Amino acid sequence: MTLAIIGAIVLQATNRLASPCGTGPNPHTGPGACSGVSALAHHVDGAVTLFALACAALAAAAFVWYMLWGYKSTAQAGGSGDATGSS
Repeated sequence: MTLAIIGAIVLQATNRLASPCGTGPNPHTGPGACSGVSALAHHVDGAVTLFALACAALAAAAFVWYMLWGYKSTAQAGGSGDATGSS
């Protein structure tokens, strides 16, 4: 879940940095409008989006797994607390 939150924050930062490159509703044009950090952010925007989606899907799959099967395995691990077994 932490990776999904970090991915969403990085995605927002990338979108903000890439905004001078014409990705928003009011694209800036002219020489130097898309250079430096803005150009880099515009270039990696698709990869960052895929990374954020993958992290969100992983978090959702882990949550579903835990709700269906994970809590059962941790509940059965209680026992008597004797890890050596009975003789």
